[in-house]
Amino acid sequence: MPILSYKILEKIKPNEISTTGAEEGVLSILIKTDNEHYKAQVYSELVANRLAMFLGIPVALGVPAKHSETKDRLSFASLIAFEEDSEIYDFTHIDYRSLEPPRNAPKGILQGMDHLREVIKLTKLYPLEIAFLTVFDFWVGNEDRSYNFKAELSKGNRGIIFALDHGSSLLACQSTIDKSLEQLEQQDYPRFHPFQKLIHPLYAGEMIERITSMPDWAIESATVFDETIGNVTPMDQYALFEALRVRRKYLRQQIQNIM
Repeated sequence: MPILSYKILEKIKPNEISTTGAEEGVLSILIKTDNEHYKAQVYSELVANRLAMFLGIPVALGVPAKHSETKDRLSFASLIAFEEDSEIYDFTHIDYRSLEPPRNAPKGILQGMDHLREVIKLTKLYPLEIAFLTVFDFWVGNEDRSYNFKAELSKGNRGIIFALDHGSSLLACQSTIDKSLEQLEQQDYPRFHPFQKLIHPLYAGEMIERITSMPDWAIESATVFDETIGNVTPMDQYALFEALRVRRKYLRQQIQNIM
């Protein structure tokens, strides 16, 4: 898989103390903050990103960030990919074509989904990445995957594919933290996924094995901090840690249900 590069908006000046020719500059980012409808968006984005990096899930990177005018508010800065040298198909855009599903489309796929023909092509080009991402989404309770990914569809399996936006997963999968924890206790959640009936069982099994064998210390280090993150207290963070440990136990059955 080629390296996913991120967009530099501006190079400002040489770094005065650098001995290697480093420059100061500005990256293109999407800034996310907690709000009335997503009270744990920043924390959930941060945790999902850390878990994905550990497991080898192809996601766009992001970092916690603050602004000098709002020092007491933590944001999540999602890095925007550099796409100018690639033919990236943007699944995040609304598809107005209203195309009928292909005749050879597998039974049980989501009907009426945007970009359906491209999604089917995507799963054939990147079966490993799609299986990995699907299993990960079920583990972290992400029912909002439908259009939150981009990919090159013209370079065979040597192109770039990456997922973005996990702000509706984990402790932000519902409107409040308590409701999110209750939802994560449900073994039938998520109830659907855009890649259902389209994933490769062998590759799905590989990611299930990675998650189920993931050390508790690794999950804890990704979910638990020494401070409150936005609206998420350390107690909430430990509750998520325990929820993810439990969700691993029925992950294999969840994936078998959508094969």
